[in-house]
Amino acid sequence: MSGIIIENKIYKGWRKSIEISNSEIKIILIPEIGRIMYYGFKGGENIFYENQEFEGRAFSSGEYYKKNSKIQAPNVGGNRVLPCSEEYFHLLTGSRHVPDPFINASSYKATCLDNGVILESPISKLLGIQIKRTITISDQGTEVKIEQELIKKIAAQNQEIEKIPLTIWSLSKIKTPNISYLPIHDNSIFKNGFMIPVWPDSKNNAISNIKVNTDLLQIQSSKNLPQKVGADSKNWVAGFLEKQLFVEQFNFDTALRKSYPDKGTSVTIFGNNLFTELECLSPEKTLSIGEKINYDLYWSLHKVDHKESVNKLLKGL
Repeated sequence: MSGIIIENKIYKGWRKSIEISNSEIKIILIPEIGRIMYYGFKGGENIFYENQEFEGRAFSSGEYYKKNSKIQAPNVGGNRVLPCSEEYFHLLTGSRHVPDPFINASSYKATCLDNGVILESPISKLLGIQIKRTITISDQGTEVKIEQELIKKIAAQNQEIEKIPLTIWSLSKIKTPNISYLPIHDNSIFKNGFMIPVWPDSKNNAISNIKVNTDLLQIQSSKNLPQKVGADSKNWVAGFLEKQLFVEQFNFDTALRKSYPDKGTSVTIFGNNLFTELECLSPEKTLSIGEKINYDLYWSLHKVDHKESVNKLLKGL
């Protein structure tokens, strides 16, 4: 008999929420906003950041969130997915801070399986793509498998958008304060094995909080200014808080290392005083109708008492 339980629940005002659990963990999906909003040990705390301002809020397909009459990306929290690098947002929405509204915080279709849920985005009228995520767990353990597919369904809105290279970009917002980690590639394309982006409209505070120990970079969450670091890391990125270690693993394609977004970035860690965002990106590719990108993630959650134990666990990945 399976130890997996799948239930429809009301979660913080979202009436279509789906909880998937076994004896150790539970995850909660919110189809109304197309996100995984909760991941944690049973009886424990949610690893993800949640913004109370948006509790119970649903967004229609393609609807822009506006604040003070200006379109913005709603800072909801949880885990979401985007279809292209931030470098191209202005071509889609006119703002470098606002992603495709058909994919981000849009209402997704949910289909229940015996061991999980399939989430399917609406078809973007901007990019002409659809994202499908199959989220499953095992009878025991903390592992979550997320099979992801981005498929080109129709032509993009115009020829300029058609040329945008696509990626599956998964973003997990975890609570602060925390320490996040990424492995440094032994043959990195970046000087020192990582890069710190320069922003046109704000200061990047990452250099103040980074420590490097041989092949491991750690970054303390920021107390004030925003920060971001990126790298061509192989296989994983992680975050440690409240004696819990959250690990996201993926397959790094060495043959396509120069095809990753932002000049070869497979992972980034972005954050501010509210949250830290662990980001995993697939190689970029322009697609014809019917073509697709597949990029899978594997999550795990570990109880760890000391930072030294964290380092030992990460060295074994």
